[in-house]
Amino acid sequence: MILITGGLGFLGSNLAESLVAKDNSVVLVSRSEQKKQNISGFENKVIVEYGDITNFDWLQNIVFRHRPDVIFHFAGQLTSYESFERPFYDVDVNTKSTLAILEAIRKLGKQCRFILGSTFWVVGRPEKLPINEETPCQPRNIYAADRLTSEHYCKIYQAVFNTDALIMRLTNTFGIKEQFKNPKKAALNNLLYKGYKGETFPIYSKGMFFKDYIYISDVVSAAETIMGKGKAGECYFVGTGKETWFYDIAKWIEELTAGKVVYVEAPDYHKRIDIGNIVIDNRKLISLGWDWKVSVKEGLEKTLDYYHKIGA
Repeated sequence: MILITGGLGFLGSNLAESLVAKDNSVVLVSRSEQKKQNISGFENKVIVEYGDITNFDWLQNIVFRHRPDVIFHFAGQLTSYESFERPFYDVDVNTKSTLAILEAIRKLGKQCRFILGSTFWVVGRPEKLPINEETPCQPRNIYAADRLTSEHYCKIYQAVFNTDALIMRLTNTFGIKEQFKNPKKAALNNLLYKGYKGETFPIYSKGMFFKDYIYISDVVSAAETIMGKGKAGECYFVGTGKETWFYDIAKWIEELTAGKVVYVEAPDYHKRIDIGNIVIDNRKLISLGWDWKVSVKEGLEKTLDYYHKIGA
């Protein structure tokens, strides 16, 4: 039995679809039915538990009732903007929820692998690139600080209670089933959607900066690799190890859609929390036998096909 919090969300639903196709029993935990379309086609093959993960007694009872062999913890508030707007809620949903699940596993008294979905944001603005699992962390927003706290909880429970806890740190992820109308979240999906609708799409600083973008199917295969081969107590960066420049993103979106790029000045708030250029060293994950397959441009094409399919 595999339990996924944030199960109807972007990563959770894509992972669930892959796991179900491999004949795994899957339980999805979701706050609401809002994203139920993400499990269309296999909704009868999963169990969905609806509830608020900040109701920690409820969350722990879900673990006690299903007695999972693996838990992927992907639920949470996932943007730096929201973390400043609701800082105390961010602590509850991104930190205390992790602690609640780890405590439930400890009390459960059975082997259960716990995999925390974390973020490259925990590193902050690095002094040198590429970054890896040993790079010092100086988070620049509340969301990142709370995710880093959750990482420490995992390491503490592994060291003290021998809990089988691992961390997967995601770089910039994009693709099908992700939100695309929210400019504060999933920036690449939002830019692509604006192009798909024939609108102008804004990019800061003339596109002269880069991130490590990875398509969702490669993140799913990374999650499955970590589930099967990861070592307890370890952290694994998930990314391509390749720089994707934003002027290239602008060029590709213009090639693939009727949209046109507009280069704009980044707002002051963005400059205060921005962590600059990012690319990771993914050799630790590759050593487990994983590698990425989908280029950023190919991923954009797959995502556009998805927008057409759902009539976005």
